[in-house]
Amino acid sequence: TIWPLVAEMINGRKLSVGPPFFNISFTPFMVALAMILPLGAMLPWKRAMLGKAMKPLWGPLALSVALGALVWSLQTGGRMLAPIGAVLATWIFLGALADLGQRARFGKAGMGEVLRRLGNLPRADWGKATAHIGLGVLVFAASAITAWEQEDIRVVQPGESFSFAGYDLTLESVERIEGPNYTADMAFIGLAQDGRQLATLTPEKRFYPVQRFPTTEAGIDLGFTRDVYVVIGEQQADGGWVVRTFIKPFANWIWAAVAIMSLGGLLSLSDRRYRLGAAVRPSAEAVPAE
Repeated sequence: TIWPLVAEMINGRKLSVGPPFFNISFTPFMVALAMILPLGAMLPWKRAMLGKAMKPLWGPLALSVALGALVWSLQTGGRMLAPIGAVLATWIFLGALADLGQRARFGKAGMGEVLRRLGNLPRADWGKATAHIGLGVLVFAASAITAWEQEDIRVVQPGESFSFAGYDLTLESVERIEGPNYTADMAFIGLAQDGRQLATLTPEKRFYPVQRFPTTEAGIDLGFTRDVYVVIGEQQADGGWVVRTFIKPFANWIWAAVAIMSLGGLLSLSDRRYRLGAAVRPSAEAVPAE
C-alpha cells in the first residue's frame, strides 16, 4: 500500500495496485514469516544456539510435512497452495505448543511439575503462544479458501432446481420489494443437502434511484467448515434469472483467527511486567563545594 506513494514521489507517476500486486508482494513475505516464526520464538535473546533451539521442533516439522503430503494426496487436481498452507499452519500451531512444552520441561519433568510450570508462566508467554496459534489458523483458512473455493453461474427459471458441490438449490420465487431508499428484486432460494433443508437464502439485486446505481446483496448460509453465498443477477429474456453460487471453505475460521490473535495480544498486555513502571532510582542531591 506504500509503494504507489513512493513511486509517485520518485517519478511523479500515479500507480494503482490490485490483487496481483498484493499476491506477488505479500504472499512470499507471509510464507517467510510463517517459516521462521516458531524457530524465532524459541531463540533466547543474545544466547541463541540454532541447533539447540531447533531440537524440539524437529517433531512438529516432520508432522507438518506429513500433513501437507496427506492434503496433497487427498485433493485431485487442486492447487499447491492448500498443501503448503496446511504445512505452514501446522508448523506454526505445533511450534507454539512446543515452545510452551519446552518452558514447562515437558518430557523431562513429571506431569505435576509440568502443570505447575505452565501455571506459573507469565501471561506474555501465553499471549505469544495464543497469537501464534491464531496466525496458524489464519494461514490455513486463507490457503483453504483460496485453493478450494468453488463457483457456479447459470440461468435458472423460477421453480427450477439444480445441484452444485453436493448441495441442491431451488429458485422458489423472485419478488419486487421496496426499501427505504431503494427498490430490489429479492430471490428466495432453498438450500438443501442429502434431502435435508438447510436454509432459505434471500439474495437481493437493489437499485438506488437517487444515486442511480445497482448493488447486490448476497444470501449467505454460514457453516463451521464452509459458507454458501448466493447472488441474484439480471433477469433474462426467457424469464430466467442469473444465479451465482459460491462455496467458500473455512471462511469463518478467518474471523476466528483474528479473535484468537486479539486474545493473545490482550493476554500479553495484561502481563504485570508491562503494567508496572520501572523503579526510579533517587538522585543524590548536589552538595555545594566548600
